[in-house]
Amino acid sequence: MKEENKEEDKEFTFSSFWKTNLPTRNIFLIILIVYIISTILSIILNPVQDLIGLVTISDQILATIGQYNLRVFEGHVYQLVTSIFVHTNIIHFLSNSLFLFLYGLRAEEKFLSWQYYLIFVLSGLFGGILSLFAFNPFTISAGASGGIFGLLGADLVLAYQEEKKKSLWVYIGMGGIFLILSAGINVNILAHAIGLISGIIFPLIFKKRKISSSEEISVQLYEEED
Repeated sequence: MKEENKEEDKEFTFSSFWKTNLPTRNIFLIILIVYIISTILSIILNPVQDLIGLVTISDQILATIGQYNLRVFEGHVYQLVTSIFVHTNIIHFLSNSLFLFLYGLRAEEKFLSWQYYLIFVLSGLFGGILSLFAFNPFTISAGASGGIFGLLGADLVLAYQEEKKKSLWVYIGMGGIFLILSAGINVNILAHAIGLISGIIFPLIFKKRKISSSEEISVQLYEEED
């Protein structure tokens, strides 16, 4: 009986990513589609471009679906949400996608899908709201890093609660790398900070969490041995 359960665990582990990791997959697909469409529109709006122009989103696009503070104050509040899924260039897109997978896949193991989406979206949203009042009206913000830092914060809480000190330090280290890679003159540190804080708070509020497949197998083994 134990042999069969081990085989089931192996089958689960190597099952298709696109079938099992729904929240991370869905968010990544939205980010990817938005980036592709934004790039195509940028090329159409600016047909004469150099190589860098082919992978950099135009200011016109960013001012429309990114968070342009002036327009948000004028009533375009949808930008607080759409800006979370917009990225300014290919490096911005690739780095955020990488850390979305690193932090998101771990969060999926413990949180229900609605909890995962809530952590990601609200962490990004709170960062946008803070940026709205902290920076001048002509500031444009874009990127999923606020939501990704939210997932990092949630992972840190999980590692701490499960007393996995090694995992805790690994996530702290990866967070430091992400912070360095996303650092720069135009980086919104406030959005990153509030995203991380939000991600730490939300898991402390959730009373019910997801039972991972490995935990379900352990429970089945325990019941069968009894």
